[in-house]
Amino acid sequence: MIRVSAPASSANLGPGFDVLALALDLRLTLTAEPFPDWEIIGERDDATASVVSSVAVPPMRIEVTSDIPVGRGLGSSAALRAAVAAAGLAMNGEVDRDELFERVAAGEGHADNAAATVYGGLVAVGADGSVMRLAVHPSLLAVVAVPAYPVSTERARRALPEEVARGVAVRTAARLAFLIEGLRTADAVALAAAGGDEIHELAREAISPLTSDLVRVARSAGALHASWSGAGPAVIAFTTEGRIDDVAGALAATLEGEGDVFEPEVDRLGIVLER
Repeated sequence: MIRVSAPASSANLGPGFDVLALALDLRLTLTAEPFPDWEIIGERDDATASVVSSVAVPPMRIEVTSDIPVGRGLGSSAALRAAVAAAGLAMNGEVDRDELFERVAAGEGHADNAAATVYGGLVAVGADGSVMRLAVHPSLLAVVAVPAYPVSTERARRALPEEVARGVAVRTAARLAFLIEGLRTADAVALAAAGGDEIHELAREAISPLTSDLVRVARSAGALHASWSGAGPAVIAFTTEGRIDDVAGALAATLEGEGDVFEPEVDRLGIVLER
């Protein structure tokens, strides 16, 4: 019997589209054992079955429990894919984290959530697929607002423009530089300059207007930075101890009971495996 857990992840963080992701301490846990055919016990839906069947490992009997909301922009599929792949690789020996990341990224079709859930922490994925660990200042605390409805990743991808104007590209590069430095130093001015993504958040606003409202509410309540989490509808906000109650309360009030607000720690472990 093998037990694996994988963290949630918040991708993009505004201007880091398909590049940045942060692992969060909301975890999916999976127990697995060899079996002649796939058998899923516990939390099961069509998305779970689809992800499990797509992972190129021998069949197993698995039991899945998860604190990660499904289809809300918190990397639930990447966490499940990573846990299943890790369990399958562990059946035949030690798990190489780099190999695991490559498998998960290939299955996901983009590498940001895959990198965060496998390695933990704040990560950037390079054009060549390499992963760089980045720093988050210890004074920064995360608040995540999760509306009750899902947003399909495929639908969110279809909403994106095929091309972006040069001015948009330049402003996005500037925002990304300020975001990375702001997260490293907790500099309020830098983080303020990182907001307002034009590549994916603006394009997706029609799909989930509430998400954009939550971003604005978080900033008004004292968040140093707030953005869509992945393709939404969840929002992630960064604040400090003195303002976290204000930010969380404002987000909860905006959801009006139709969703949840979490205050997860940054996960620095990534995938965890026990035999």
